[in-house]
Amino acid sequence: QCILGRTAIADLIAVPSTAHLKMKYYTNKGHVATLHGDIESARRCFEAATKGHSFIGKAPSSEKKPPTTSQPPAPNVSSVDLDSR
Repeated sequence: QCILGRTAIADLIAVPSTAHLKMKYYTNKGHVATLHGDIESARRCFEAATKGHSFIGKAPSSEKKPPTTSQPPAPNVSSVDLDSR
């Protein structure tokens, strides 16, 4: 998914499965095609993408936030009739 990107996957109307390393999509002729991945290539891609990073994800902030004493929000209840009959 990270190589193609979400927009390309959406344009292909594809169904990716990261767990199975497969992606199914429609061909120009209307048939369903399947791309098969392999774990060795996925591991090399992951290692290349994360090379030099000590962790994956958002970096934790070094500054501590003061504890907040927030009040629960005031109830905002509205009655909406969802039955269209």
